[in-house]
Amino acid sequence: MKVLSLFDGMSAGRIALERAGIEVEEYYASEIDKYASTISKKNWPDIIPIGDVTQVSYKDGVLHTQFGSYETDIDMVIGGSPCQSFSVAGNQEGFEGKSGLFYEWVRILREVNPKYFLLENVCMKKEWENEITQEVGVAPIMINSALVSAQNRKRLYWTNIEGITQPQDRGILLRDILENFIFDKEPYYIVFNSNRPKNYKSDKSMCLVTSGGSKTKGVGISDDSGMWRKLTPIECERLQTLPDNYTEGVSNSQRYKMIGNGWTVDIISWIFSFIKG
Repeated sequence: MKVLSLFDGMSAGRIALERAGIEVEEYYASEIDKYASTISKKNWPDIIPIGDVTQVSYKDGVLHTQFGSYETDIDMVIGGSPCQSFSVAGNQEGFEGKSGLFYEWVRILREVNPKYFLLENVCMKKEWENEITQEVGVAPIMINSALVSAQNRKRLYWTNIEGITQPQDRGILLRDILENFIFDKEPYYIVFNSNRPKNYKSDKSMCLVTSGGSKTKGVGISDDSGMWRKLTPIECERLQTLPDNYTEGVSNSQRYKMIGNGWTVDIISWIFSFIKG
C-alpha cells in the first residue's frame, strides 16, 4: 500500500496500518509540527516527510512536495484536517478559520483519486458536516473511541472503505490504563475539566485536550477526598491506544499536545480492517 497522509501529526495512521495487517510500501507524511515529525521519524524511519500541505500537489503520477518530487501511484489518502474552528471548544469560525485547510485535503484527494480515502474530524455543526460530505461524496460514520479505549471521544469518519460497522465494546475503564493509584482507598473517578459546568463521576476519561491537564484546564483524576492529579503522558497514550512511550523524546507539553491532537489508533485500524484484499 502506498499511502499519502495529510496533517499526519505523529503518524498514528502508520501504526493503524500495521495493526490492521496492511503492508506499507511507501508512506508520505505531510506535517509542519517539528515535534510531531520528530516522533514520527523516531518510530518509523522509513516515513517520507513532505512538509506543508499547501505545497503538496499530484499530477501525471508525480507527487510534488516542499521537499522534492516523487514518482508514485498513491493507493490511499488519509488525514485529520484541523478541527479547531469546528470544535465546540474552539472559536466556531468553521471554514473561515484554521479548519478551512480541509479544502487543501479535498483538493489533493481529487488530484490523486486514490482507491481508498479516510478523513477524520470532530462532531460539528450540521451545516459544516454537510459541506464536507458534499465535497468528499460520502456521509460520515460516527464512532466513539470509548468502544476500544477508556476515553469518550466521538469523532466523524468520512471514507469510501465499505461495510464498516461499530467495533465491539471492549469494556476498558479508566482504572485499567492508570500507571498507579494515588488514593488510600478504592477510588471512584471524577474526570476533571473546567471547560464543563462541573466535575463528573465516570469510569471513562473525558476527551483528551492538547494541554494534557491541570487544575484549571484539561483532564485529571480525583476522589471524594479532593486528592487530584493530572494524567501522565503514558496514560494519555493509552487513552489513544498508542504504544507506551510512543511520544517519548520531546517535552511533556509537546507530548500532551500531539496526543490530544491525534487519532485513537485502534479506531483507525478497525476502519482499515475492512479494506478488501
